[in-house]
Amino acid sequence: MLTATYLFADSPREIIDVFGAMAAALTDNNLPEFMGAFDKNMPGYGKLKTDVTALMTQADITSSIEPVKDEGDDTTRTLDLDWYLQVRSLYPDGPIVTRREVIHCQLRKQGKHWKIVSLQPLEFFAPAKLDK
Repeated sequence: MLTATYLFADSPREIIDVFGAMAAALTDNNLPEFMGAFDKNMPGYGKLKTDVTALMTQADITSSIEPVKDEGDDTTRTLDLDWYLQVRSLYPDGPIVTRREVIHCQLRKQGKHWKIVSLQPLEFFAPAKLDK
């Protein structure tokens, strides 16, 4: 599986690292790494974790992210991301579901790390319908 993360021209290096790690975590089925990008107090955190767990269990995932908008300062950032997912069934000859949507994120610097405090739509990461 390939993971393509496009560089964010004006973003701090730490922001680039957050989304690069998230894309890689989806491909590697690494739930702790993916969820580590989020503030645990974010609205919908529990549902997101449940949905991503189910998605990772049912499929191989390829992810790419390209920034559409990036605004903010050294403590708060607002980003719109053109996020592409390819969800490939684990069954031989199973279906492939593709998703592409602009995802709206807010990040806040917490100590030395950036954390996502808002992400919409959360449904983007819901399990796929991969019926044969």
